[in-house]
Amino acid sequence: MKCSNCGAPIEEGRLFCMNCGQEVQWVPDYDSFGSFIEQQEKLKKEKEEALRRERLRAAQAAEAARKRKKKKQKRMLIAAGATVVIVAAAIGGVSWISYQRNYNSFDYQMERAKSAYSGGEYQDSYQYAQRASELNSDSDDARLLMAEALEGLDQNDDACKVLENLIADSPDNGDAYGQLIRIYSGQGDTAAIKDLLDSCENDDIRNEYSAYISSASVFSLPEGSYDSKQTLRIYTKGSGTIYYTTDGSEPTQESTPYPSGGIALEEGTTTVKAVVINEKGIASDVVSNTYSVELARPDPPQIAPSSGDYTTAMDTSIYVIVPDGCTAYYAFDERPTVNSTEYTGPVPMKRGSHVFYAIIQDENGKVSSAATATYNLTEAE
Repeated sequence: MKCSNCGAPIEEGRLFCMNCGQEVQWVPDYDSFGSFIEQQEKLKKEKEEALRRERLRAAQAAEAARKRKKKKQKRMLIAAGATVVIVAAAIGGVSWISYQRNYNSFDYQMERAKSAYSGGEYQDSYQYAQRASELNSDSDDARLLMAEALEGLDQNDDACKVLENLIADSPDNGDAYGQLIRIYSGQGDTAAIKDLLDSCENDDIRNEYSAYISSASVFSLPEGSYDSKQTLRIYTKGSGTIYYTTDGSEPTQESTPYPSGGIALEEGTTTVKAVVINEKGIASDVVSNTYSVELARPDPPQIAPSSGDYTTAMDTSIYVIVPDGCTAYYAFDERPTVNSTEYTGPVPMKRGSHVFYAIIQDENGKVSSAATATYNLTEAE
C-alpha cells in the first residue's frame, strides 16, 4: 500500500506515513453492517494502541538520546577532571619535591633563619635555625642564631641554656662567650660571668674579656702568729675596689672599703677576708688570712741602788729606769698596779726596813712583773 499523500510505500499495520506523517486510510471488506461497526471499533483501538506505542518509542528514543548526551558529557567532565588532577598532581609533586629539598637543606634553613631574624620575625628565625642545627649538629653558627632569636623573644633563660651547651661542646668559641656574657650582664648576674670566665681555659678568650675578670687581692703579711702589733696592707693586681671584713663574714660591696693606711692587727686572733670588685661589678675570689697577735710583756724595770743597809748620811734616793714609751708605777711593801703612784723621779727611802716595788707599762698596755729592792735605812752615827 502507498501513501495517498506522497505515494511512499507504507508497511502493513502503520497508521501514519513514515515519510510525510499523513494518516493512513484502510478500507477492508465487511460482511455485514455489524461487522463494519466491530471493525471500526477494532481499528480505533488498534490505532490508539499504535499511537501509544509510537509515542512510547519516540519517548524512549528521546530518553536514549538524552542519556547518550549525558553520558558523553560525563565522560568529558571526567576527562577534564582527570586532566586537572594530573596537572595539579604534577604541580603538587614539584612543590612537594621542592619543599622536601628545602626542608633538608642546611644552607636554605640558615638563609631563611637569617632573613627572618633581620625582619624581626624571631619565632620563625628560631625554628629555621633549630632545623639547620638538626641538619648539622656541628654548626656553631646555627646554635648562635638560635640563641639570638630566643633573645629577641625575651626567652633569655632558654638562650643561656643554648649558649652554655654550645660552650660545653665548643669551649674555644669566643662568640658564644661574648653573647652569654652580654645576657648575664643584662640580667645583672655578675656571679655567673665570674664562674663562666673562671672555667674558661682559653687564654685568648680570657684576654678578650679581661674587663670582666677581677684579680684577687694580695696580702702583705703571711698568715701566722706575731708577738707585736702589725699593720696589714692589701694590694690588687688590677683595677677595682677592695672590701674587707674582720668578723668572719664574706666581704661584699656593702663591706668596709680597704683604708689607704692599712689594717691594724691588734692583740688577739683576727681573720681578715678581702674581695676586689672591678668597674663592671665583677668580684674576685675572696682571700682570707688569720693572724694571731700575742704581745710580749715588758721586762721588769731596773731599780737603783740595789738592796742593802743604808744610813741617812748616804744618798738614799731610789731610781727606776723607765724605757722609752713606758710608764712606771711603784709602792712600798706591796705590789703596785697601774693605779699606784706613777714614778716621775727619784723616790726617797723610808727609815727602817722596807721593800720597794716597781712595774712598768709599755705603749701596748702590757704590764711587766714587779722589780723589788729591800732597803734598811738607819740614822748615821
